[in-house]
Order: sequence, then structure tokens, then C-alpha cells
Amino acid sequence: MSTLSFKTFSGGTVTFDLDTCRKCETKACVVACSKPNLACVIELRDNVPALRVSAEEAARGACIECLACELACQSDGIGGMRFDLPMPEFDTLVADMRRRGIKPGFDR
Repeated sequence: MSTLSFKTFSGGTVTFDLDTCRKCETKACVVACSKPNLACVIELRDNVPALRVSAEEAARGACIECLACELACQSDGIGGMRFDLPMPEFDTLVADMRRRGIKPGFDR
């Protein structure tokens, strides 16, 4: 599997499955990232998403973690990318719920 992966300011990771992206007709993630007032860190190169800044710049905050690319990929693309963000407060909340015997909705 061919991938593009880079870190974000929060410590999250953005990963594109480029084999899947090649099959995508809309390239919705690139379109979304190119909207005015967004960071525009993704561009189309050789028919797949590519960073238009260095990985170091993306990790220092060039990618503003707006999630527009992931939402567009899931709704208008074919699901070739993933945005993983650390959510320690959420993890703590879920662990506390489970300790109290409450099952989170996504576990049902």
C-alpha cells in the first residue's frame, strides 16, 4: 500500500491511502483543502493528494486540523484518508463512563 502520512500540530496524524486516492474521481479532499481561509496544505500531484508544504511545516501548524479534507473524503470521495487526533479528555471521559458501568453510545 502506498501512503502519504504527516503529523499535525496537536500530535495527530493524517494518512492518505494513495492506491485508493488514485481511484477517486472527485479528489474531494484536495478541493476542500483549497477553499479560501483554509490552510491549503494539500494539492494534487500525479493524480493523488500531496503536501504542498514540508512535513515539518505541516507539523508546526501549517495544517490547521480543520478536518475539511476528511469530511469531504468521506462524503464526496471514496474514503481514502484518515485523520487521527489525540483526544485525551475524551479518552478520560470514556474510561470514567465505563468505570461507572455506563456504555458509550459508540459501543452499543
